[in-house]
Amino acid sequence: MARRPSKRDQNNNGDDPESGGSPPASPPELVVVTHVESAMRASAGRFSAMSGAPTDTLATLLADHSATMRPLFGPTEERVAAFSSLSIGMAAIIEPTELTTFYAIDAPTERLDSLQSDLLAHDLVDGAYIKPGAEPAAYLNDMAPTPEEAPPATPDYVSRQGYLEAAPGGVEARWSWTQAGGRGNGIRIIDIEGAWRFTHEDLTGNQGGVVGGTMSTDIGWRNHGTAVLGEFSGDLNSFGVAGIASDAVVSAISIFGGPGSAGAINAAAARLGAGDVILIELHRPGPRFAFANRGDQRGYIAVEWWPDDFAAIRNAVNRGIIVVEAGGNGAENLDDPIYQTPAAGFPAGWTNPFRRANRDSGAIVVGAGAPPPGTHGRTHGADRSRLDFSNFGALFDTQGWGREVTTAGYGDLQGGGNEDLWYTDTFSGTSSASPIIVGVAASLQGMARARGHAALTPAEFRNCLRSTGSPQQDEPGRPAVQRIGTRPNLRQLSTSAFGKGKEIAKDVVKEGKEAFKELKDGRKETKEVRKELVKEGKEAFKELKDGRKEFKELKEFKERPDKQIKEKDKDKDVFEGGGLGGIRERFTQPTSYGVDNGGATDIESRLAAIESAVQSLVHFIGGELRPDLSSSALGTEAQGLAQGDEQAKLWKDQKDNEGF
Repeated sequence: MARRPSKRDQNNNGDDPESGGSPPASPPELVVVTHVESAMRASAGRFSAMSGAPTDTLATLLADHSATMRPLFGPTEERVAAFSSLSIGMAAIIEPTELTTFYAIDAPTERLDSLQSDLLAHDLVDGAYIKPGAEPAAYLNDMAPTPEEAPPATPDYVSRQGYLEAAPGGVEARWSWTQAGGRGNGIRIIDIEGAWRFTHEDLTGNQGGVVGGTMSTDIGWRNHGTAVLGEFSGDLNSFGVAGIASDAVVSAISIFGGPGSAGAINAAAARLGAGDVILIELHRPGPRFAFANRGDQRGYIAVEWWPDDFAAIRNAVNRGIIVVEAGGNGAENLDDPIYQTPAAGFPAGWTNPFRRANRDSGAIVVGAGAPPPGTHGRTHGADRSRLDFSNFGALFDTQGWGREVTTAGYGDLQGGGNEDLWYTDTFSGTSSASPIIVGVAASLQGMARARGHAALTPAEFRNCLRSTGSPQQDEPGRPAVQRIGTRPNLRQLSTSAFGKGKEIAKDVVKEGKEAFKELKDGRKETKEVRKELVKEGKEAFKELKDGRKEFKELKEFKERPDKQIKEKDKDKDVFEGGGLGGIRERFTQPTSYGVDNGGATDIESRLAAIESAVQSLVHFIGGELRPDLSSSALGTEAQGLAQGDEQAKLWKDQKDNEGF
């Protein structure tokens, strides 16, 4: 049902410079959706339908309520159609969305309810609904600047930004800074909310300023926007804070001054391209408490539940832009059946986008997780557990720190009278969580550019977030099944996004091939060594044979009569030194076979030593390299050795009698 605007809605337009605490909501918005077949065209406040249907009654109705109607997403329907047709060929992943049927109604706030009823009764109208005013998704809005003036030089607060640190406590931002493009080089970011302090001392570089809408003068909105920018865009210097993606170029579009939330999202998409990032720092009262704005934010939900916001997000995603959306601080389970029922005036055919099986905006939806216990001396539950105010459900893709975020703005860490020097230690909510994810996205896209890798598509980035990261943890009353997702880990995201694991696998394969080559070379060398051993073994066997031949000759000599010896060996040179003395000397000296017999006179010891040397050589010669030796030569030599043993034994029995 339509919500009647509250007094707060009617009287507070976000322009109260003295307001503190919770920033005022934006004005409520009345959105009309015409039938597709009506093909409306607006020109100079007059309407026509391509179908030929009469439009005079619509013009009269608007005039009666002092209202005007304009295309929500562009100056003319033709321009809207041309813009929405531009995509990066992602229709197979996310179907194109129709933007030309959405119209914004400008009318006095007190006339919105009655105007809505009259519009719903018109034949050309498919839907007419009132969106409650949007608010920044910050949980703590009561931070006040300290009265002490800032010191002459702002201290370095980077050490207090625990979300920059290594996983699991942080997102590995410091690691990403060591990578080419890891500070978001070449990436553009547009923040959608209400106001910012672009003159802040820590927001002087890579700032594009406000490029759409009209900034609220409310200090609450301004503090909020400044704190958001500090998380991902804080300058790289020696003081204050450091942004996760400080090299990215940052701009902002305000929802005030006409565009509303959907118009601001669409205007941002028109300025960006594939690989860039849009941040939606808003949430709205949902149906739980009849769409009423509340100080405690209970029942607030993500903005994509409303048809025009969904269409704007999906159109941006179709263009390859990553859209990061605060999941809301309403402590709501977005899987609840209450969100299956459309609000009053939603167009026919609407389905609940919180269940992606119905339809998927393509946004990255962010929950608020607890920081590591003891951060800034405070504990909010187990690290990465869902904070009690954070919405949750299957829709959520990832989480960021929802408490204890150190950044620019507010002045509770460093205050005084100069707003450009303010810093906070306690920025909170899905508002503080979402900028961390924006910084992660820009860092990863910057690395992609630096590597010559194609920009990650929104679907690829979402898949990487859901398949990596530091897991959500349980906390009593807030179990991990109340999903807000994992905390990002840029190291793991890089591996997932750029196939680093595949590169590592290639390196392993390469190393394996090199090792295999070395092994083959080693085997080749081993084979050559074995050949040398075989050769040496054969030579040793030859020498063994020669030794046995000499043994045989010696034995035959023994059996000769002394007279025959004298007759046959008249030439004393035959035995190198003459007669038996020369032979004895030959068999009692160190040999040329590599065996030293120590001057032994025992021929059996000599032969045993030779045999031992040969067997030692054979031990190192594989059978496959010596088939001739194993099957024939060695067998023959073994037989010869046995015969030699017998001959040696015979010689031993007789040697004493012969004077040896």
